[in-house]
Amino acid sequence: MESDTDRTYCGVGIRGVAMFVDSFIWIFLTFIAMPFVGILTGNIETGNGTYADLEGTAAVFGLSLWFVLAISYHTVFEWKYGQTLGKYLVSIKVEHKNGGTLSLRESFLRNLLRLVDWLPIFYIAGIGVLFVSNRYQRIGDRVAGTVIVRT
Repeated sequence: MESDTDRTYCGVGIRGVAMFVDSFIWIFLTFIAMPFVGILTGNIETGNGTYADLEGTAAVFGLSLWFVLAISYHTVFEWKYGQTLGKYLVSIKVEHKNGGTLSLRESFLRNLLRLVDWLPIFYIAGIGVLFVSNRYQRIGDRVAGTVIVRT
């Protein structure tokens, strides 16, 4: 177990860079979710390229599948490796607030609460909470008992 003096907690800047990198993976996951739903519902268009033309229930299902994939990406990588690709590239990782590795439950909780952190837009709630935390924890971090530290 590490003490607070042994760790450097990460603020909004470096975390934002990691999230920027991870957003490209989120975009890539859209190109998996939407065509998959398009194939299932018969709403695949071909012609000048191939794309899913989703409306109504199919669009909601595609967005829901994308959300599950995006949350799963963060959950699994942070649980197994302590970091996503974005966090790896900027040399930060997620730890339990007492210094240990995350459980699957902790990783899932912190990532599921991204939706709350994201409100009202672009992580405004999460950033606001992060600024009033001495360990720079967003809402998901506080609920899950996690912190982001430099590696």
